[in-house]
Amino acid sequence: MTLPLQSHPVEIIDGIHRHPRTGIKVIISGAGIGGMFAGLECWRKGNDVEILEQHDALSTLGDFFAIGPSALSTLHYYPMMLAEYNETTWNSPLWWCDPAGKKLVSELPEWNHPGAAPHAAKDVPIVGFIKLRPQIMQMLEDQINRLGIPIFYGRKAIGYEEDVLSGKAHVLTTSSEVFTGDVVVAAEGIGTKSHETVTGSPVPFVNSGYAIMRGAFSPSFIEPSSRGAELLLEPGQTPEVCIYAGEDMHLITLFTHDKVGLAFTHKEDGNAKESWNNTIPAEELVAILKKRTNWGEQIMDFVKQVPEDTLIDWKLTWRNPQPVWASKGGRIIQLGDSAHAFLPSSANGATQAMEDGISLAECLHRGGKERVPWATQVHTKLRYQRVSVIQQFGITTRHSLHHIDMSLLDEGKNPFEDVFHLGRWIWQHNPEDYAREQFAAALDHLQTGAPFENTNLPKGHVFEDWDVESELKKQAAGVPSQLMSNGDWSR
Repeated sequence: MTLPLQSHPVEIIDGIHRHPRTGIKVIISGAGIGGMFAGLECWRKGNDVEILEQHDALSTLGDFFAIGPSALSTLHYYPMMLAEYNETTWNSPLWWCDPAGKKLVSELPEWNHPGAAPHAAKDVPIVGFIKLRPQIMQMLEDQINRLGIPIFYGRKAIGYEEDVLSGKAHVLTTSSEVFTGDVVVAAEGIGTKSHETVTGSPVPFVNSGYAIMRGAFSPSFIEPSSRGAELLLEPGQTPEVCIYAGEDMHLITLFTHDKVGLAFTHKEDGNAKESWNNTIPAEELVAILKKRTNWGEQIMDFVKQVPEDTLIDWKLTWRNPQPVWASKGGRIIQLGDSAHAFLPSSANGATQAMEDGISLAECLHRGGKERVPWATQVHTKLRYQRVSVIQQFGITTRHSLHHIDMSLLDEGKNPFEDVFHLGRWIWQHNPEDYAREQFAAALDHLQTGAPFENTNLPKGHVFEDWDVESELKKQAAGVPSQLMSNGDWSR
């Protein structure tokens, strides 16, 4: 007698098709963009999820960031969240400008160039370079709440433990609570306490010598009759991003109808800190702008009117790539900046954190409850080299941004052409498909030593380990970076 095939009941919540339950409990420490998106993806793949956050409510700190197509490759599975995302998406041009404010060259994202290959995000219009962080965070929290995923606010992680015998991991919090799961995801950022368990000690940082003054605020703070107001959008005008290239510095501005923002990267004076609480008065930025180069009257007047407690002076530090993201027992896994810190110039920090969440969820799904430790190791194997190359790209991009040869304009050439060139290997990558297709081969490699080679890199790229100190020495010596000649970065 042939037995009927067993089928799992289809579970659909908020229009989302959830995979069959795995029995895996996932604890995520850190409700940033990486942690929250990982929570959604792990829930969608059938895991039970709890999210911990050190703040007492959703953090709206921060201003704007770039999110590439690869990070949004699973957004179409969330119809309500996709609709909210589309409401805040603009077909924003990016303008390269000189310090005086003259618009020189307009650019579209590579995936929107005429005749470009399709990007990774199915049915998602990726049209703008920049998104406002508070809007994205609220969108993620709303989706999490609609699914009933618990977020425990006011729970700051102070330690991590794993018990190999019981197959559990624990997060210890300042509230004296202990949260236990089959796997714990450390997603609190560069200050994570998980390093003691994962790498044995905190990852040391290298001072870049630069800082970024950044903030976002309502355009209503700008006096309508002032010169600075001339930069604001007219009714119905499309939001836009401008990059002002100065000597060993650059200024990025974002103008929307609800928010305006700026990010100024410059040589630091010793007062910057890696903290969202390190606010400075606008006068400090004005003083640096006056000292460094000849900025236009509109920009100077605009900056003078930045409201109090808006600008953050963030110290830019670099950390060497770390190939170990999972604890020895495989029950604790780092994600986002906890595993791989990025400079803003990489335009990839948020994107790679979201890719992490997509990949980890699929690896846990493939591995199942009995192979959680193998799943976290496979995830690391699939992700580390890709992320390391993009981290290195962020260092070379910062250097390029501060040494643009403007004389090329006089020759009819575009001096900005290759500054933010990401290549199809970044924006066509689908981390869910990659984890599904490569899981078995990567697992076999880890278990038996069978050959395995990542293909989520530039075609023909030969991966090489690197460190920040060596990169900085090359830059100081004027040695051109060979990174983008290693493989075909257009593919």
